[in-house]
Amino acid sequence: MIAVRVEFLAGRFHANPWDRGTNDGDVDWPPAPWRMLRAITAGWYRAGKPSRPEFLDALDRLAEAPQFLLPQATGGHSRHYMPLGTSKNGKPDTTLVLDSFIALDRERGAAAYVIWPRVDLTPTQRDVLASCCSFIGYLGRSESWCSMELVDEVPSAIGLQSIDLASRITGDGPTVRRLGAGASLRGEGLLSALSETTGEMRKARRLMPIGTTWVEYRLPVDFLLVREQFERRETERPVFGPTLLRFALERGKHTPKPSIKDAIVFAERLRAASIEFYSKLQGGPTSLRLAGKAEDGSARQGHDHPYFLPFDNEGRGEIDGIDVWFPAGCTHAEYRAVTSVPKLYERVFYDDDFPLTFVGSVERRRAQAWQSATPLVLDRFPKMRGSNDERRMVDSPEEQVVAMMMRAGVRPATVEVWPPGRGIERGHGGHLRVDAFRRTRMRKAAPPLPVIGATLHFDEFVDGPIALGRLAHFGLGQFVPVSEETERPI
Repeated sequence: MIAVRVEFLAGRFHANPWDRGTNDGDVDWPPAPWRMLRAITAGWYRAGKPSRPEFLDALDRLAEAPQFLLPQATGGHSRHYMPLGTSKNGKPDTTLVLDSFIALDRERGAAAYVIWPRVDLTPTQRDVLASCCSFIGYLGRSESWCSMELVDEVPSAIGLQSIDLASRITGDGPTVRRLGAGASLRGEGLLSALSETTGEMRKARRLMPIGTTWVEYRLPVDFLLVREQFERRETERPVFGPTLLRFALERGKHTPKPSIKDAIVFAERLRAASIEFYSKLQGGPTSLRLAGKAEDGSARQGHDHPYFLPFDNEGRGEIDGIDVWFPAGCTHAEYRAVTSVPKLYERVFYDDDFPLTFVGSVERRRAQAWQSATPLVLDRFPKMRGSNDERRMVDSPEEQVVAMMMRAGVRPATVEVWPPGRGIERGHGGHLRVDAFRRTRMRKAAPPLPVIGATLHFDEFVDGPIALGRLAHFGLGQFVPVSEETERPI
C-alpha cells in the first residue's frame, strides 16, 4: 500500500475540474487522479529531477486511480466583480467571477488521504516519492496551501469519508467523474503528458491531455453535508431556508447534450428521479412538497414546492445543467433525495443516459431587469371583444404576466412583451424561436397554449430565480438578468 497525507493548511481547497469553467461553481473534490500525478511531477522537477528511472517506474504504478479518505467538508463560494480596464456608459466595466471552494472541518482535522492499496514501491522509489511530496506547497490553485507527506499507515474511516471508484463499490450515493491516466499512458509518455502546459495543449488544439480518460467515483449520500445537520431527524419542517441547488448535466453515452428546447423533458425526469430516491431513502411515499401535491392528491396551490430549471450556461442551445429551487426551503430528506440522483434516464426522445453531477448550493442572483431565458406559457389565449371602435383585447399577455407575478409573490414590474419574431438569444450567435420549445408534459398531454418572451423592469433590485407561467416548475418561463449592468451582488 502507498498512501499520501495531504494537510490543507488554510482549511480550504480551491480547484476547478478539468472540464468546468470558473463560473460553473464546481470544485474538483475529491481531487482528480490526474491532478495528484501532476502535483507529484511538479514536486519532482522542484526537487531537481532525482533518479529519473526510479521516478518513472513509481509514476507508472501510481497511474492507477487511487481511493480517498476525505475529512468532513462543505461547499462555498465568493463573488468578485473584476475590473476589465474599460468603461461603459461612464462606469467602470466589470465581469463576474465566482471563487468556488471546499471548506474543511479544521477542528477535526483538515487532512485527506490518497491511497493506492494495491501498489508497492521499492525503498528507492519511496524515497523519491517522499522527496517529491516534500516540495509540494499547494494542490489545485495557489490558494490551496498544503503539505504532503508519504505515510505508512492511514487512520480508520471514523470521522472520514471513504470514496472509491464506482466500479469497485456499490451504493446509493451520486457519482462524479474525474480525469485520470489512461491504461496506455505509461513511462516517458506519461511524464511528457503530465509536463505539458495548458498553453501547449491549447496551441495543439486539444481539450484534454493525450492518453487521459475519465474515471467515475461513488460519493457518500451525505457528501458535503454538515454531519450535525445530516444526522438531525426533521422530516416535515424545512431545516434549510430558500435553497438553490445546482447540477451539471453531462453528454449521454451515445448522444450530445440535449437541446434546451427539451427543458421540460429533463425537468420532469429529475423530478421523477428525486421522488423515487426519496421513497428509497425514507422507505415510504414522497413528501407532498417534493411531489407538488396537496393532501387530496390534486395539484399543490401556491409556489412553495421546488422548481426544476434546466439552463444553457454556454449559450450553445444545449442543457448544461439543472437548478433546483426550493423557494420555501426543504427538509434534509428532500435535500438528500434530490442530491442523490446520479443520472437521468431519458428513453422517449434521446434513448440515452445522461450523468448528473451535484455541484452544490449556489448564490441567488439579484437584478433590476430580467428577460426570458425560456418561453413563458400563458394561461389563456388572448381574445378580442367588442365591435368596431369598441374592440378591445381581453386576457392580453401583459395582463396575464402581471397576474402570474402576483400569484407567485413577485414584486410588481413593467412588463415588456417581445414582438413577434424576436427569439431567445444564444451566447454563440443566433436565437431560438419561443414557439420551438416543447411545452407539454410527457404524461399530461394537452393542447399547447401560446408562449411569449418578455422583459421585466423593476423599480429596484429583486432576487431570483424568477420563473412564471404554466410549467414554470418544469423549466419554462425562466428569466435571467438582462446584463451585468443590471445585476449586483446580494
